[in-house]
Amino acid sequence: MIKESELKDGISAIIPTYKGEKYISKLLDSLINQSIDFNLFEAIFIVNGELDSTPDIIKKYQKENPEVNIILTESEKGVCNARNKGIELAGRKYTIFIDDDDYVSHNYFEELYKCVKPNRVVVGTFLDVDENTCEVKNSYMTPPLLENSGIIENPYSTIADAIVITQNKVIPTVNVKNSSFNPELTNGVDIAYYANFYPENDFEFYVVDKDNQANYYRLWRHGSISRQDMSYKFNVQNRLKVINDINKGLKKAKTQEMRSFIESLTGGQIVKINDYLENYPEDYPKVLKDILSYDFEFFPYKYLNEDISKLNNEDRELIISYAFTPTNTTTSNVVAKRILSEKRNVDVICASLDDIRKDFTLEKVVLEYIVKKFTVSSNFSTDWDNIKNFMNEGMKLIEGYDRIYSRANFVHSHFLALEYKLNNPDTYWRAEFSDPLIYTFEKRHLSGKLEDEEYINKINNILKEKNLELISSKMDINCICEYLTFIFADKIIFTNESQKDVMMDTLNHNVDDIVNEKTAISPHPTLDEKYYYIKKSDYQLDEDYVNFAYFGVIFSNRALEDFINAFDNVYDKYREKIRLHIFSPNRTLFEQVLSRELLDKTTFNSNVDYLEFLNLSAKFDVLIVEDSFTKGHFIKNPYLPSKISDYRGSGTTIWAICEKDSEMSKLDIEYKSPMNDLYENTNTLNLIMSEKSNLPIKSCLKSKDEYNRQRTTELTQKIIELIEVCESEFKKDEIYQSQINELERKIQKLEKENSQIINSNSWKLTKNFRKIGKKFK
Repeated sequence: MIKESELKDGISAIIPTYKGEKYISKLLDSLINQSIDFNLFEAIFIVNGELDSTPDIIKKYQKENPEVNIILTESEKGVCNARNKGIELAGRKYTIFIDDDDYVSHNYFEELYKCVKPNRVVVGTFLDVDENTCEVKNSYMTPPLLENSGIIENPYSTIADAIVITQNKVIPTVNVKNSSFNPELTNGVDIAYYANFYPENDFEFYVVDKDNQANYYRLWRHGSISRQDMSYKFNVQNRLKVINDINKGLKKAKTQEMRSFIESLTGGQIVKINDYLENYPEDYPKVLKDILSYDFEFFPYKYLNEDISKLNNEDRELIISYAFTPTNTTTSNVVAKRILSEKRNVDVICASLDDIRKDFTLEKVVLEYIVKKFTVSSNFSTDWDNIKNFMNEGMKLIEGYDRIYSRANFVHSHFLALEYKLNNPDTYWRAEFSDPLIYTFEKRHLSGKLEDEEYINKINNILKEKNLELISSKMDINCICEYLTFIFADKIIFTNESQKDVMMDTLNHNVDDIVNEKTAISPHPTLDEKYYYIKKSDYQLDEDYVNFAYFGVIFSNRALEDFINAFDNVYDKYREKIRLHIFSPNRTLFEQVLSRELLDKTTFNSNVDYLEFLNLSAKFDVLIVEDSFTKGHFIKNPYLPSKISDYRGSGTTIWAICEKDSEMSKLDIEYKSPMNDLYENTNTLNLIMSEKSNLPIKSCLKSKDEYNRQRTTELTQKIIELIEVCESEFKKDEIYQSQINELERKIQKLEKENSQIINSNSWKLTKNFRKIGKKFK
């Protein structure tokens, strides 16, 4: 590492040149006419690539101007190699980079050198010169702030464009010599260089007064490498290489200010990619796969393939979601999907829920749309005290919002939104329900009674003023949540019509007219294709088989039984080709319900993070989704499986096993079959396998009665085995308990026998000596 004392005073100008014969004289003239003492600068020209007369022109200037320190050398092809050679040769305390088609004012070096000091970057005035008209005009690289001299506050946000172009700045050479340009890059080299240079150095930035006319003149000419014709290589592949280098710099960032600055440098690269996609939209999947191959720590997916001008709205809605990413729940994921789909900047308030599993991959993506995030410290609970705490603590954090949105499965969100609405009546409140809140199957209540009389009285006073039905402590918490939300929200969002009908049917208040006026039906959103290519899954599939996937849990009303039955009855050759992949925390349950042959063909996996799930869903041959069986529990099936929205964006074949007249049965899905119909499900599986395996269609359904007896026998045997295991464990427990009882009796006997010794004065006096003895042991 070179020391400053080893360098001479002055400035080293590093000037790569490639076939610059048309322009180089203009630059040389500006250098030999500098007002600074010629002993205080050197001009290092590095010829790279194919030769023209440029070296001869430089040599002529060397000969005619011996008093000027003009150095001529060469490097391997490429501007990065040339600049790295110049860095190696630089011998002055400060360095500046100049392009061979640009030039500088006569006092440029002198004015910048007056302001130099260690750890400071000095910036001059940047002007553009039109190649055809020679018109000189202000550059976008020189924002109004640069017209004033002095130290710049917050330079990484106020003058970001000016400090990431290679030219027009003097930098301490000791810092430059610890850096290099990436020779693998042909475009965006300046962005990539400074993304890695600034995080390693704590600079202040000083701007020379514009009135001093310390001008750097940049020539705009057609064919410059930064302004090439559109191509996949230039607009996509080369941009991804630059973003990869930017990510390397991001890992060096020590402050949030620096991280934000470096992340912002990807913007220009995304513009180039979007330009290409606008002209070649059919290449979108190819672009996504190329992005995925890099496994970036940061990529601005928010802006990819979007109209950037419409994304950064100033007027922000407040999202109220008790559970929110990184907390890993279905509610968290759906709210995040709403934000990503609506493509608007928002603020968020949520609970920390430290006791619930986290998924930080989805958080990283959705944070691009979140300006402020408020967090109420809380573990997860559905009791009223926890709900009230979220409501009260949340109200201390939020104010000044004209629009709010809340979503329940967890009623905490709606209760906080209600409280905010009551305190701010003009605020527009969108309230979404994921499912009916009052009952689940068999009319089981989902919450306890609300016994907070103080809260009930407060709400009833408001309801009396509006001549509305009152609430009471005999009502469930969730029932009160539904009722009050229906009354006070400005828009009610249901995921489907059946959900709305069921919720109106189960609520013991007549609010149909109120709700109908402000209802919106909005199924769970399906994300853009790009989100399926963010988190690469390394999960391996054997392509010799047809791979089916099931994500989720099973319970009494959704047990995968129809698929199991179809598998057991499908054509033998098809059955040999089937492989099932289950992603669930319920492995033990699945092992009990799967038939023996299917169990042998099944691979069990733990749950995966949401973005990896999206990527995985695009890998399989078939995705299985089942309705919940609700007949006899509700007037109709109110549930639309949330996974269906994710599956529909994967491009993978979907097999939906549907309850009659359910919302899922009405969707346009390639393969659908009715629940509890052995013939139809087996036939559907035969059709799927004939398409996926290239084997001829063949159906060989067993007798329904015969199969039912076989299946019953198999399940009965499993129940018997489970009983035997339980009995064995109970016997072990009895033995263990007997051994524990015997040990306790021995301990009591020893305590009784030794009580006189332990309580004696001599035992107490020798306590410290016994401790010393233990240490020696």
